[in-house]
Amino acid sequence: MISNLFGEETRQKLEWLNPPEQYRFTEEGRLAVEAPSKSDFFQDPAGKHYADSAPFLYWSAGDSFELMTRLRVDMRHIYDSGCLMIMVDERNWAKLCFEFNGQYAIIVSVVTRDGISDDCNSERVVVENPYLRVIKQNECITFSYSPDGANWTLVRYFGMQNSAECRAGVVAQSPQGAGCPVEFEYLAYKAAHTESRF
Repeated sequence: MISNLFGEETRQKLEWLNPPEQYRFTEEGRLAVEAPSKSDFFQDPAGKHYADSAPFLYWSAGDSFELMTRLRVDMRHIYDSGCLMIMVDERNWAKLCFEFNGQYAIIVSVVTRDGISDDCNSERVVVENPYLRVIKQNECITFSYSPDGANWTLVRYFGMQNSAECRAGVVAQSPQGAGCPVEFEYLAYKAAHTESRF
């Protein structure tokens, strides 16, 4: 198990898709990143909007793993968020987000298959720094959220074909705003998770 991919020994193995202008790793192993203006990942099923511009810091995660983070988002504009994301390719990916809906913070999940995204808003978040978790077992993927790191709520359970090799990591985005700061406390990775999906 790798406890924190943001640690000095492993951060050099991470790669950026859409590198941000401003980011830094702290001595404590955190990642602070500024989401650029109008940055997003979304492929509108109506064909009116396509975006793949948000900074995505990823690890070549393989087929079966668990990925978890705790994060804080300085929410200034609607849809500002920090996310965990897995990506097979540019047309097949999924993200679990701590996001501002214009009034308060919520959990949002987006699954994109063959270039078409959905968008599912889940429950309201009442803490400033929740936990997000992705568990992937072969082609089955579980998204979960926790306010305290102990009590988890299932957000979504779904399949993604041809995902034996995928990238997994964190995203900072500001789809309609002028940008927002996001801080990820850590990025914990564990390979070959074999327990129950819940």
